[in-house]
Amino acid sequence: MALNKPYRQILTLFRDFGILILIGNSLSIFMVPKGLWSMEIILRNCMFSILFGYPSWKGMGYIVALLERKIPWLKYPIKRLVYQILGLTIFSGLIIFVGFAIWIQLTEGLDFRSAIEFISPSLKVVYIFLFLAMVLGNAVLFFRNWREATIQQEELKRAHLALQYQSLRDQVRPHFLFNSLSSLVTLINTDSEKATRFVHKLSDVYRYLLEQRENELVPLEAEMKFLEDYIYLQKIRFGENLRVNISPGMNLKRMLIPLSLQMIVENAIKHNEISAEHPLNIDIYSGENEQVVIRNNMQKKEILEKTPGTGIENLRKRIAFFSAGSLLIEENTDFFTVTIPTIPS
Repeated sequence: MALNKPYRQILTLFRDFGILILIGNSLSIFMVPKGLWSMEIILRNCMFSILFGYPSWKGMGYIVALLERKIPWLKYPIKRLVYQILGLTIFSGLIIFVGFAIWIQLTEGLDFRSAIEFISPSLKVVYIFLFLAMVLGNAVLFFRNWREATIQQEELKRAHLALQYQSLRDQVRPHFLFNSLSSLVTLINTDSEKATRFVHKLSDVYRYLLEQRENELVPLEAEMKFLEDYIYLQKIRFGENLRVNISPGMNLKRMLIPLSLQMIVENAIKHNEISAEHPLNIDIYSGENEQVVIRNNMQKKEILEKTPGTGIENLRKRIAFFSAGSLLIEENTDFFTVTIPTIPS
């Protein structure tokens, strides 16, 4: 039968007290001379272990958790070390000062010097306990974070490869090649100069795909050049029914995930009707904090090609790993909007 929450909390509290008492008296073996051991020393160690150890334990845990959210070990190791040493030293000193002041006030006829001599063995135990707790706790936290970061890095690599593979596969799938070759044949018969440019653009698209396979981030300038080549190929097929407006003013030195813009534009083309009666309008512009915003009007196809749908999720994971921002998707009856954060170079 499971215990109620209050009983579990009481048992946990007694367990914590027992651990603190055990540690405090164990450390006293090395700090208190054998001739001074008495029941009074043991009881005093128990009292100090609970009064100083418990609030220090919980307070240190809160400080470490707060610093872990604000200043992670793996991203800011030096800054974290300085802030943590200062924070824990000030906090533990405050706990000891308050506890010592209360004890002086409650003990009649005890001056400050006598109190220091009386309490010094226990204070040594407290400081050693706090130091060991800080070292051990941070060592455990660091290795746990290192392990989580290693796992996250492996997941990122798999997501990176999956996204690259999916994008490359989408580009070389048979109907894409068929449509491109059909457009090329038409151009050869009607406009040889345009056909030559089409071949160069198609070559540039595949070259970019192959060159960026191993890159985790690329300049926005390179990604925009690739996107323009990709849009050129699509406009040969759809003509004026596909309207893409790229606003100036973007910071082209910023970095972002490779193929991210192309994938969003491709999804818009794939999932929406494109015809003379229903042209597809895609606007690409700079948003707040130098984000890239891609917005298209909504005119969903009734029958869609079945796809795994993992591209957006993989992209979201990669952005979350490299950026403090996140991929934002907004959808209503009129527009589908995707906001992609960029990263300083």
